[in-house]
Amino acid sequence: MAVHSVDHVEFFVGDVNQASHYYCGTYGFRVVAEAGPLTGLAGARSLVLAHGGVRLVLTSALHADHAASRFVRRHGDGVRDVALRTDDAVGDFERALAAGAEAVAEPETFEDATGRVTRATIAQTNDLVHSLVQRDDPSGPFLPTRYRPVDDVAAPGPQLLRSVDHLALCLRAGSLETMVDFYQRALGLRHTYDEYIVVGGQAMASKVVQDETRGVTFTMVEPDPVGARGQLNDFLDGFDGPGVQHVAYGTDDIVRAARELRASGVELLSTPAGYYAALAERGIEVDIDTTVLQELGLLADRDEWGQLVQVFTRSPYARRTVFFELIQRLEARTFGSGNIKALYEAVERERAEDPNAAVPAGAVARAGA
Repeated sequence: MAVHSVDHVEFFVGDVNQASHYYCGTYGFRVVAEAGPLTGLAGARSLVLAHGGVRLVLTSALHADHAASRFVRRHGDGVRDVALRTDDAVGDFERALAAGAEAVAEPETFEDATGRVTRATIAQTNDLVHSLVQRDDPSGPFLPTRYRPVDDVAAPGPQLLRSVDHLALCLRAGSLETMVDFYQRALGLRHTYDEYIVVGGQAMASKVVQDETRGVTFTMVEPDPVGARGQLNDFLDGFDGPGVQHVAYGTDDIVRAARELRASGVELLSTPAGYYAALAERGIEVDIDTTVLQELGLLADRDEWGQLVQVFTRSPYARRTVFFELIQRLEARTFGSGNIKALYEAVERERAEDPNAAVPAGAVARAGA
């Protein structure tokens, strides 16, 4: 098994033009390819968006019986496919099936004079799939013969996003171990990290699976039913089942990225002032002034390898399900686990002073991610 990076993330959406307008207008993506019935994509229209090393695919149905239409009716707009780059799509597909994966699409090669791409698709459930993508030329066309390139006439903006750092999967209670086992057997990922977090009355368990290079990282989170209902339950209710709760974009300059994205309309979650007052007590020091961290709502943490700075966005979707994260790693390899407890305690201190203070939406939406 040789999956080693995230090739692209595909969203099924109700309106591909509206979704594209949002991601291009706020995050600075550019449309680089398109597909539809005239290119052989039956019953749907699809756009490929690129920003730095991140590629998103937005697909909407052209009729009610298409899979994208059924997905959106049940879940709203959301992630359908986390496509993984591999050096052997056919071999990895066969090994995944032998490990219990469901075959969604048999291996198919798309080739013309511009390049050659082989793709196959597997699933553990029908609602989240993983395409295995083998590219002879990683810088070549997205999918020859099926997607045609688009020349975006807009002037390119700053490259704020480097890669997909990780994706968080929100699971039903009791399914975490099964999913970790599946991703190890079917995709060859390694279980690298565990965490159990209690925030107030809520409790959640988290496990991380990665490839050897950490180019593919899934953080899997399930609520513990012994605790109170919380934001994980809200996601499961709003999305009508498990799925990708957030996509984390790696950046080399989180201050610039946060400022520019906020200025373009991305809603960043705010953080109580008490959180920043406690940073020194926690021994957290990063090369960003505390006033800047507070201005932008940036969270700082460290692990045994280094430090990280991260910030979360408010979900742009009506169901308040999928949201996004910006993360800059300063050698850190894990996920800022101390931020959850520290942020919660800071909120509790402010609540003691002001009973009307509220936990910021999304502040405890994930465990260690």
